[in-house]
Amino acid sequence: MSGTVVPYRSESAATQAVGIDFDLTLVQHDRGWQDGRIYGEPIPGALEALRALLELRAVFVVTARSREHHPNIADWLRGHGFDAEVDDDPDRSHWTTRDVLLVTNKKLGAACYIDDRAVTFSGDWNEALATALHRMALTTDPAVQGERP
Repeated sequence: MSGTVVPYRSESAATQAVGIDFDLTLVQHDRGWQDGRIYGEPIPGALEALRALLELRAVFVVTARSREHHPNIADWLRGHGFDAEVDDDPDRSHWTTRDVLLVTNKKLGAACYIDDRAVTFSGDWNEALATALHRMALTTDPAVQGERP
């Protein structure tokens, strides 16, 4: 395991939450966009992980979906036994409430993010760029920087 370690500190709101992506991280989404309809089952282990994280930190669900879809995400979460609300604060920068999942499209302060598309930055831009180029299908080998098909 690598990456930055962010211990909980009561005086730092940014240490008090975990951000989790929705599509392909919490919910299966294997038939494409479907006009934004949420049709998938939970990813195996996702609901149990959410419950475990909620015992330790505040959790927010972050999505690239537009705000019109946020109530549907909150409903999906409620349907799976969670209390969830849609972020209605345009100035929100943190989430510290442990008993309610927040649904947002903002990158709030967090100890960590769990996301199916993230590239972890470990302090080495050559490595990060090579990984990003590979993930964008611009190279065949993630270790080769700058190779383009």
